[in-house]
Amino acid sequence: MTNEFIIRPIYADTDAEGVVYYAVYLAWMEKGRTELIRDTGYSVADLKKEGVIFAVRRAEIDYHASARYDEPILMRTKVVEIKGATITFEHEIINKESGQLLVSGRILLAALKSESLKPTRIPERLTKKFISPM
Repeated sequence: MTNEFIIRPIYADTDAEGVVYYAVYLAWMEKGRTELIRDTGYSVADLKKEGVIFAVRRAEIDYHASARYDEPILMRTKVVEIKGATITFEHEIINKESGQLLVSGRILLAALKSESLKPTRIPERLTKKFISPM
């Protein structure tokens, strides 16, 4: 299962030269994960109401080239592994016009019980959506 959307960096995303600030990519990746979860028919807010929240446990990011102000950027997100209480997402941030890979990353999330912050299994109905064809 993969989610894709186009984003155009706004002025606030960039430095004085119009280059996207490195931490902005993390926010785009979070949006990608949120939208991918939404594609399953659930939302992060729905899961929170049910007592499950997600916390980033590990973030690995490789910067290949810079995005720039107002360029169309393709944000691609997919699930690559689900194990018990963790889920790993792979992200690609690509210049839509040139096809150049700008940033790649893997984010490991841990599912936690919202009251105790103790690990909990990823809800089965969500894992089924990620692994079954839609």
